[in-house]
Amino acid sequence: MGVLVAHIKQLNVGDANNEQTDVGPLIRVGEVDRIDSWVREAIDMGGTCPVGGNRIDSNEGGNFYAPTLLINPPLNATVSQQEIFGPVICVYSYEQFDDALAQANHPEFAFHASIYTDKVSEIYQAYDALETSALMVNDHTAFRDDAVPFAGLKQSGLGVGGIPYTIEEMQYEKMLVIKR
Repeated sequence: MGVLVAHIKQLNVGDANNEQTDVGPLIRVGEVDRIDSWVREAIDMGGTCPVGGNRIDSNEGGNFYAPTLLINPPLNATVSQQEIFGPVICVYSYEQFDDALAQANHPEFAFHASIYTDKVSEIYQAYDALETSALMVNDHTAFRDDAVPFAGLKQSGLGVGGIPYTIEEMQYEKMLVIKR
């Protein structure tokens, strides 16, 4: 966990237009409030927060939240049940890989998933078991390429993104019948 904490501490928070920025602002102050309340709830319920867990005051405005790591937030905490859409990572401990996969499928939201492993068998097991639209291995879930589909499952998202898929979704077929 020490490597992850050290990496998070090195993330540069600021103006999203600056190439040196790793984590930009949230869209509005209300989102900072929501994220902070979810993180506070997880900590109050017994999760630990070795890094982050606070707002960041900035000359660029008040829409910044520190990159945050939550360790073992309770499974009934909001961060464990909803999509946070903020700079927060939740890490859960498990004895059995199957239990981790089952828990990952529990929420009503499914977008991308990420696992870190060097076991090919776990990669394929996760790929088969996870109810998600994409699986990243040994990387974060922020992968995006407009040439490939980009979609959520269950209650996540609406439709399929990516340039060709969006163009197709924005069109409709129409029939014309002419009688002479």
